[in-house]
Amino acid sequence: MEFWDSLLYFNLVNDSYNIVAPFYSKLVKLVFGDELKKLKTIFVEELNTKKILIIGGGDGLDYVDFQSDLTGEYWELSEVMLRKAKKNLFHSKLEFHFGQFEVDLINQFDEIWLHFVLDTMRDDEIRSLLTEIRKGITPAGKIYLVDFFKTQNLYQRFLSQIMIAFFRIIANHKRTTIPTYERILMTECWELCAEKCFEGKWVKAQLWQSLTVAE
Repeated sequence: MEFWDSLLYFNLVNDSYNIVAPFYSKLVKLVFGDELKKLKTIFVEELNTKKILIIGGGDGLDYVDFQSDLTGEYWELSEVMLRKAKKNLFHSKLEFHFGQFEVDLINQFDEIWLHFVLDTMRDDEIRSLLTEIRKGITPAGKIYLVDFFKTQNLYQRFLSQIMIAFFRIIANHKRTTIPTYERILMTECWELCAEKCFEGKWVKAQLWQSLTVAE
């Protein structure tokens, strides 16, 4: 899910992203340039050999350049964003789903992309999602996480609070703070195996692998 449409889950009947969908990509680029897109693609490789699960992919614009190599599933809680993703990724081999991710024990994924989606969830919801992900990932599969982490300076703290407050108002964003992703993932027996950072360490792209496999 893109940053501006990823800070929350919303009421499914009243899709608040109808308000921001027409211009949110421009806002992202205005504030962050192309850096967030780079982080969401920096670990993309050998897609033609992988089945990918994308949870909270937003309008899918950042995946357009390599869409023909994308095979797997795309889950989105915003109906308006899902419609945009279907159009933008028309040439992919993805199956698109509206609603909460539902694990299929038969359909195993090589990578699960969580791009700016965990920051919308409570800690207990993150743990529940990780439990479901473990059921649906191959033994050597990886989680590809991209998100905002602890702010590094006053400007970042100010911008972060502005964005959180904005989406709490328009779409009932559940959190007032950024989750401690690394602590949660390590507690759930995942190990960090690669990382790239932007804006100090405020925004990170990370690959996580099951600790049992890593050992």
